[in-house]
Amino acid sequence: MIDTHAHIDTSAFDDDREAMLQRAFDSGVERIIIPSIGTEGWDSLQALVESDERIYRGIGIHPHNVAAITNDDIARAERESTNTRVVAIGEIGLDYYYDFAPKDVQQHWFREQLRLAKRVDKPVIIHNRESDDDVLRIIEEEQDGTLKGVLHCFSSGTDILHRALDLGMHVSFTGNITFKKSLLDDVVRSVPDGRYMIETDSPYITPVPHRGKRNEPAHVRYIAEKIAELRNTTLESIITMTTLTANTLFRLAILTAMIIAPMQLLAQATSDTDSTDEPEVELVHPYPKSFGVSFIAVTNTIVDAWTSLDPAVQIKPNVYSYDGILSFGGSFHYAISDKIKFEFGYIRSKNIKKLRNLSDGFTFNDVGDSLPDIHQVLEGTMQYMFNPYSRVVFYGTGGISYLMNDFNGGQGFVNDKDPNDRGRTRNLLGLVGGIGLFVNINTPYGILAPGGEWRLNFFSSSEDSRFLYQNKYVPANVATFFSMPRISITFFPKF
Repeated sequence: MIDTHAHIDTSAFDDDREAMLQRAFDSGVERIIIPSIGTEGWDSLQALVESDERIYRGIGIHPHNVAAITNDDIARAERESTNTRVVAIGEIGLDYYYDFAPKDVQQHWFREQLRLAKRVDKPVIIHNRESDDDVLRIIEEEQDGTLKGVLHCFSSGTDILHRALDLGMHVSFTGNITFKKSLLDDVVRSVPDGRYMIETDSPYITPVPHRGKRNEPAHVRYIAEKIAELRNTTLESIITMTTLTANTLFRLAILTAMIIAPMQLLAQATSDTDSTDEPEVELVHPYPKSFGVSFIAVTNTIVDAWTSLDPAVQIKPNVYSYDGILSFGGSFHYAISDKIKFEFGYIRSKNIKKLRNLSDGFTFNDVGDSLPDIHQVLEGTMQYMFNPYSRVVFYGTGGISYLMNDFNGGQGFVNDKDPNDRGRTRNLLGLVGGIGLFVNINTPYGILAPGGEWRLNFFSSSEDSRFLYQNKYVPANVATFFSMPRISITFFPKF
């Protein structure tokens, strides 16, 4: 879980801050974002962030504190936006419930901080109290396609929700959705997956069952539980989806996820799944899968790099890049768990673009000049689903591939062991890596999952190949890269 809004730098936590943080992390909170509210607290907040790599912060000035700020404060915020783990501009916005600053002053500095966020390319954390129309109007006026952010502690109606979503904003929910007299049930049900997050707004707005006491990040689970109840889904699916949404919006773990996902996958595959620390929870997967088949269409970019191994032929490496080669194939899928799936696929590419891309000094024989290259790839990969219970699923791919080449109809280069053999070139083993997403669509017959992926295959010859250079076959090494943006439609039938 990620608590996307918690003021744990305030004096309310001075007596037990370390114990409070430990309770949060023990309860499953992975990260905490602390929005700033005024310039006087920026230094101490930065020190708190640097004390623990799981703590992040925003930099901004709350509408309660804008009456006395200057352009120098905005300039300082811009400089410090590059500090360690500063992930947002905020908390900024409008508050018409209190009169700590005139409305026109609030609007001016709200606009200036939105512009700051666009300059430094960071999302905004927006405070909105009894100021719906002006908040949305100013966002609309400043939205140029790059402004992104979240309306925190969202407490408005569904009409304001949809206007905010149309402007590219997210929303986050806190303890008030757990209150007995809450009017937000329909709002919680209406917001689409991937557009909302969870927060505590600690030390304020404590959720039931701790209402009346000081709030803290460990209580963020109660907000997730209430959302799961209102949306008639599992707690695990809400935690997975909101964590991914926060990671994506605030760019918290893009590189980290790429590094630790294989380690997590190996640990899950080899460790004992029983736990004495938490009770076992039975999950009902909203999109269950077992066996599936795919149709794949690929726009293949092929890069061949030839390096001469003959000391007498001193030429720089010949690199050929052929892009936009339409390729087709299919694959077979088997899901061994909610998060792990194996895929076995086949892709065929026919490269005729090489015929008009020969380099100076590099020639094929007359037969080879007129024939295309045929590349066939067999792949065996494992895919890790980062958020398997969501409608839109993001995943990473890794595995091995087997390349079968037929260069120039078998005339392009020769077998080093038999110069008279101009048949199919040697086959090569390679490595595969990629990232992608797909959309789960329930049908009466099973799960339909259209998606897209960027995949890279790398092959390198372990023995000498040859190319024809000035009427002489020159021994060479060849490395081949396939960059394959692909679209696919996968069907998992219901058994």
